[in-house]
Amino acid sequence: MKNVYFNLTVDDSGIGTLLFDTPKSSVNVLCFDALYELEQLLVKLRADKSIKALFIESAKKGIFIAGADIKEIKAFKDSAETLKKLRHGQEIFNNLETLPFPTVAVIDGACLGGGLELAMSCTYRIATNEAHTRLGLPEVSLGIIPGLGGTQRLPMLVGFTKAIELITASKRLKGDKALKLGLVDASVPAGYLGFKKEEYIKEILAGTLEAKVSKRRKGLKWYETLAPVKALIAKMARKEVLKKTGGHYPAPLSAIDVLEETETMSLEDGLKVELEYFEPLATSDISKNLIELFFTSEALKKETFSTGKAKTIESAAVIGVGTMGSGIAWALAHKDIPVRLGARKMPSIAKAMVKMMKNFESIKRRGRLTDREIGLKMDRVTYSTEMKGLENADIILEAVSEDPVVKNKVYASLEEHVKKGAIIATNTSSLGITELVKETKYPKRFVGMHFFNPVSRMPLVEIIAGEQTSDKTVATVVSLAKRLGKTPIKVSECAGFLVNRTLLPYLNEAAKMFEEGENVEQIDKLLTEFGMPMGPFTLADEVGIDIGEKVSAILYEAYGERMKPSALLEQMTAKEWLGKKTGTGFYSHKGKAKAHNEHISELHMSNPHLSDETILDRCILIMVNEAAKCLEEGVVDNARYLDMAMVMGTGFPAFRGGLLRYADAEGLESIVSRLSTLETQYGERFTPASSLVEMAANNKRFYD
Repeated sequence: MKNVYFNLTVDDSGIGTLLFDTPKSSVNVLCFDALYELEQLLVKLRADKSIKALFIESAKKGIFIAGADIKEIKAFKDSAETLKKLRHGQEIFNNLETLPFPTVAVIDGACLGGGLELAMSCTYRIATNEAHTRLGLPEVSLGIIPGLGGTQRLPMLVGFTKAIELITASKRLKGDKALKLGLVDASVPAGYLGFKKEEYIKEILAGTLEAKVSKRRKGLKWYETLAPVKALIAKMARKEVLKKTGGHYPAPLSAIDVLEETETMSLEDGLKVELEYFEPLATSDISKNLIELFFTSEALKKETFSTGKAKTIESAAVIGVGTMGSGIAWALAHKDIPVRLGARKMPSIAKAMVKMMKNFESIKRRGRLTDREIGLKMDRVTYSTEMKGLENADIILEAVSEDPVVKNKVYASLEEHVKKGAIIATNTSSLGITELVKETKYPKRFVGMHFFNPVSRMPLVEIIAGEQTSDKTVATVVSLAKRLGKTPIKVSECAGFLVNRTLLPYLNEAAKMFEEGENVEQIDKLLTEFGMPMGPFTLADEVGIDIGEKVSAILYEAYGERMKPSALLEQMTAKEWLGKKTGTGFYSHKGKAKAHNEHISELHMSNPHLSDETILDRCILIMVNEAAKCLEEGVVDNARYLDMAMVMGTGFPAFRGGLLRYADAEGLESIVSRLSTLETQYGERFTPASSLVEMAANNKRFYD
């Protein structure tokens, strides 16, 4: 049989090298065809009595094995077929583990999922300590658990407690950290990899390597074998998972169950339990939804949204250093881009610097930055209260208040102080770019770059081109967003763009239901149980009631009656009940704690009367309807990008696959019927979008 994925060579001293090289791909992916080819090679290797050791390496630069073929996982539908394939895969790794000579995985680059399961089936593992090397079992992020022995072999190397942490949190370890935990046996610079391999060969041939390496191995700690201790560790882990996921994601909980149940079992019995838990997860809707989002994420990584060539950003400036401006400045400094802060008053700059340091300190507490590294990053931050020192900036990000008059004054001043080729990006959340920059000298360089709050955690950036924005400008800000670790999605000009235009009706509808007499806590509870990260009233308090009022007014002016804001926002703003920042909003706030606002019921017009189903439909279906209108108008390229924007920008539950994938799951005929009922009861804001009506009539879906 001709080898397609692997190339095996054996030198005169009996040292074999198995080179993995997935054809026509920049990465190695462990598909089933590759596994079956490996199986045949293992039979050949086992029969060859001359072989003293085998090194498994990658022919791809900067990559070991990126994981299993996710397309094959997505295709799992039949339980029996899923079990058959995974059981076969487990047997192949068992055959690798029981070869009659030492095996060494040489890891330079990503070693994830099935790739790490293969590496753990080897006798030893050598990793590089380069930035591109990461080791982990991230399967729970796809709604599954490791299914090729990962739940069984990882605890043997790093211990029960660490295995739970690494699997449930989808952690990816650098080489040095993996060495410290016992996951690998050596961590060296990439340039030293050849020397380390030669050292291992000498030690293997001399029979001294096992004694040398075993001293460093961690494995199961003695106290972890005690049943009460193990049960306590598992209980604490479940509590932490439930706190983070609300119980909506079964995979991490299943991983804990498997690890606890199999801790004292033989490998053979443990692998059977692993499969029992893996199969229902792999065939579940949740896994399919998460995998669909993964593929969308991969597609967005390749998107440029432009035919222009991106310019490299060497330095930047941020004008306006409030909550958003300081967050954007931090994101730039974090990626070692020199940034100049611009504000009218020095106290504003001082507050921004304090906020930036708090973000860095948070990362430091997680062990990912040192004081020296933070110091170097902050040394790249300068400031000015007089629009000085901006002449070298390649991009200026404007984050002043959401007022066209204020922004236009800033643009006029900027064009006098920045170089001709500098890009000027506005962080506006709702104002049209073309109208904003109509008085500027060089509209080609103006673009919208809408970050979300808090910038340090929110991954989405909406990119908005004006009518005259150049392709080069778009390409450059898309590239910059990716460099900052964000996911950029280009959206067309319209009031509110994509995310706010879709989210505001949801918040507004919740406010209208409150006016009608519904309970704040009950509505928030229903929406968090649905999967939203926080209820609409908690979110409104976080954002600020006055901000919500301003954006609602902009959308009302643009879209008319269907976006008519609740009178509640104006009433609360008049009372200075602005949410968290004033201590009173829909809730009363003190520090991080929130409690019922005893006076909020003064604004009720009636008594509670709606069913839970009606409350959910009014909140969620109004978003579905607006999202469909956005697609009709070409605000975003496709349903997948829209769903990713809503997941990343609003926290719409990923386990549901996104807003429009949720609509597909409910059935578009049902969605249209329920919207029509709501239209009859509550008015034209629920009139089903024409595209929804057409799709329902023709039995179409957003996702084929």
